[in-house]
Amino acid sequence: MEKIVEIVSAVNDKINGVVWGVPMLILIVCTGIFMTIRTGVFQIRRAKEVSGKTIFAIFKNKSVTKSNDKKAISQFQALSTALAATIGTGNIAGVATALVAGGPGAVFWMWVSAFFGMMTKFSENVLGIYFRKKNEDGEWAGGPMYYLENGVKHKKVIGKIAKPLAVMFAVFCVLASFGIGNMAQINSISSSMKVSFNIPSIITGVVLAVIAGFVVVGGIQRIGKVTEKLVPFMALAYIIGALIIFFTNFKQIPYVFGSIFTSAFSFNAALGGVAGSAVKLAVTMGFKRGVFSNEAGLGSSVLVNTSSDVKEPVVQGMWGIFEVFADTIVVCTLTAFVLLSSTVKTGDSNSLEEALSKISTKPQYVELVNGEDYEGAIPLIDKNSAGIFEKYDGEGEYETFAVKTTDGKDFEIKLAKRYESKDDSDYVYTNIMEVVGVENEDGEIDSVKFSQVNGVPLVTYAFSKQFGSFAGKFLSIAILLFAFSTVLGWSFYGTKAIEYLLGKKATVVYKVIFVLFIVVGATMTLDLAWELADTFNALMAIPNLIGVLSLSGLVVKITRNYVDRKVTKKTPDAKPMLSVYPDIQEEQQT
Repeated sequence: MEKIVEIVSAVNDKINGVVWGVPMLILIVCTGIFMTIRTGVFQIRRAKEVSGKTIFAIFKNKSVTKSNDKKAISQFQALSTALAATIGTGNIAGVATALVAGGPGAVFWMWVSAFFGMMTKFSENVLGIYFRKKNEDGEWAGGPMYYLENGVKHKKVIGKIAKPLAVMFAVFCVLASFGIGNMAQINSISSSMKVSFNIPSIITGVVLAVIAGFVVVGGIQRIGKVTEKLVPFMALAYIIGALIIFFTNFKQIPYVFGSIFTSAFSFNAALGGVAGSAVKLAVTMGFKRGVFSNEAGLGSSVLVNTSSDVKEPVVQGMWGIFEVFADTIVVCTLTAFVLLSSTVKTGDSNSLEEALSKISTKPQYVELVNGEDYEGAIPLIDKNSAGIFEKYDGEGEYETFAVKTTDGKDFEIKLAKRYESKDDSDYVYTNIMEVVGVENEDGEIDSVKFSQVNGVPLVTYAFSKQFGSFAGKFLSIAILLFAFSTVLGWSFYGTKAIEYLLGKKATVVYKVIFVLFIVVGATMTLDLAWELADTFNALMAIPNLIGVLSLSGLVVKITRNYVDRKVTKKTPDAKPMLSVYPDIQEEQQT
């Protein structure tokens, strides 16, 4: 099994390096910029209309929260399911990963990706509603594969590959559903449950597989009913917890904003010759984690948004704008602020000597710097106060530590004094590391493993500064709800992609395989799960963004038609643009 994992990891690394290179970042960002310009900065200029048709409409208009169509779901259920799929571990573990690898500047680039991503997702939803069809059961079937096949095919040059692009998207969507929508999420849940409640990963995987199977079999109606209750509760609870921490650490606010903008453009590294690598890393991690979180450009959420009972494509497009705002601008930013505003003081955590004085197989968190080097509070995320120790290789200075295990055994280890960074890409931005004893074949601890604290454990550490030991359980529950709801949303995405490729009957087989992969995801390593998810994200985005760019003129035309009829009232009696198909157009007008 280990050999297979190594092979998969090696192959994925090569593919990931290509699909997440500069060309892909340019394609994603430029698509959002292009659609923002073409629609006249719609997300800002029509912000009042967007909020009125989305978040405020939930409290004013019953038709938004309830659907009379038994074959469809309400607009709010569509939003909840889409947010269920986007608000996941990317908002917690993903943000921590971005900050540790790319530094505080990654937050700024997440904002940039979200701002322009709003119009990318708006465009996806508009096209999704306009080109959706009804399947043999009378349910809506829509997504990028439909506007690629039936919209792009009319384009002179690219029209010849419209069908292959549609098939490519559907295939990548199915693969992504097992990566971003399943294994990466379940892995975070199982890791969190193991640390906080000592529940074996295999048990977590089996239990979640059983629950998911029950919900997934019920289709979009059952998924919608679960997510419309789950999403508001989990999002509100997490936001309140994060806000408490942020405002408790209000004195750190200047540092937070200063470090974000300084790191984003690497002003302080300009004279060090490493500014280029620092900015590149911040940009790359910011965009990667931003796209992973809000999925703008992937086209994935279109698959559930087209199941809404909405009639106007532009209205569903507005829900897309709100999705990105809620996911990245609100939830991801709050996670980043919690990490950036959290500090470490001498005595808050173990020193390395203290941790090694009584080692066990249970992870201990230790601070890399102490009061001898710095005075007062030290930022948790800051390259100037962080570093990592490495095993002594027989050369240079080293420190010898006497290690005593919990069963009274003694031995010594040698560690190099401090890992020296070669350039900005080598920096570790956290001031916390994990120390754990490693057992030999006889069950005795005979070595010590040192590793960076990243992902969920890092966020848990930051939360523990305010909420103490309760933080671990709070985060574990939050991750369970966030990640599991993501699994439910993505199960539907994969189902619709399989339906397009192989027909309705094949969806049963897909659902069974999807549920089984939950158990697989629970026992995978976190790094491989994230790496696979990154790759599938990019592969999905390529055909989808080609479709959005090719049909950008149509998006503008549909948007202008709606604005003239409903907003400015220039042409209130004009024929609405609701569907490309005459029969559906007529049905939706009644």
